[in-house]
Amino acid sequence: MSKRGKTLNSQSREQVVKLFEYFERESVNGGPLLPVSQPRDRVAEALGIGKRTVTQILKEKHGSSGTEENTLSTPKKRKRDKKVVDIDNFDAAAIRNHIYGYYSRKEYPTRKNLMSSLKEVGLFFGGKSSLSKILRSIGFRYKKSDKRKILLERYDIILKRLTFLRQVKTITAWDNVVFIDETWLNANHTVSQTWTDDTAASTSKVPLGKGARLIICHAGSASQGFIPDCLLAFASKSTSDYHEEMNFEVFKEWFAKLLANLENPSTIIMDNAPYHSVQVDKPPTQATKKQEIVSWLERNGVEANPTLLKVELLNLVKATKPSKPRYVIDELALEHGHEVIRLPPYHCQYNAIELIWAQIKGHAARNNTEPPFSTAKLLTLLQNACAEVTTED
Repeated sequence: MSKRGKTLNSQSREQVVKLFEYFERESVNGGPLLPVSQPRDRVAEALGIGKRTVTQILKEKHGSSGTEENTLSTPKKRKRDKKVVDIDNFDAAAIRNHIYGYYSRKEYPTRKNLMSSLKEVGLFFGGKSSLSKILRSIGFRYKKSDKRKILLERYDIILKRLTFLRQVKTITAWDNVVFIDETWLNANHTVSQTWTDDTAASTSKVPLGKGARLIICHAGSASQGFIPDCLLAFASKSTSDYHEEMNFEVFKEWFAKLLANLENPSTIIMDNAPYHSVQVDKPPTQATKKQEIVSWLERNGVEANPTLLKVELLNLVKATKPSKPRYVIDELALEHGHEVIRLPPYHCQYNAIELIWAQIKGHAARNNTEPPFSTAKLLTLLQNACAEVTTED
């Protein structure tokens, strides 16, 4: 029996209110909201708690036999040792270097082996969850390593990024900025996700695999949209990287056509693909034959004694070569009154045409739904998609 006059705590008082409101709803209903044959469900509904909680409390009160009369108690909260995850900067640096040590030994740090090795060196004595909190607090996450992000912070790449950003900050006529890029489309390219129950009736007819590849090159600006008559697309003859099939001669011929179709003096932004970056009279390197080094020096007005050692000839090259590389494509653009700005390596996000490629590929995916799945059909889809791209895009 309950004891009258006993003071109820705030939680118990809230339960009284819930119980009253439930009975009040039953009164309005003119009878039980749930069948009286379901007491567990009625208690859970009345008190706003889960049925599992009701079951656990009843088991604690009456035991597994259902005949006991145990005293109920408030579950104790698990004590957490806050000091385990409260580390200073010295310990944080030591744990970080300890993890780096795994990679230098060509090993992978897992939480299990870290708990053991950190304990051995006296850096950590807690449990798994505490270790996870510490690792997150010092910047580590359990995920796929982003090697591109690491490359972006390389010293020489940072310098090239700064140079590029300073160059583009001087641009005032952005309508006359032309973005160039290459991409590809596979013959079986289609939407990757849709509503399906994994039966043949709810599956597209697109074959498995990627299919043949279409290599694409184009250029666009905010004033002209895609530059007219400058779509280059051809079927790939290999399954390797598409950059390998776009050579300098093909690109140079396309680039000359592009220059002829530009309406105004423009700034052309492109990446550093090898076929973009063929140098004018490229300076020799360590791999160059000695006689070729001598010939290069003589072409550049330097008397080179063939009896000199190769290392001495290369030192003359170093003193003679221009401070910046001279690219064939850049000088071709300059002859027509245009300027080329090159993206820093690994920074495709600075090329606005990447967003247009997403639009193009989305169009092709949504419309590539029935046979034939070929590069010829894909070329038609590509041409239609390009025709829909506007200057506003």
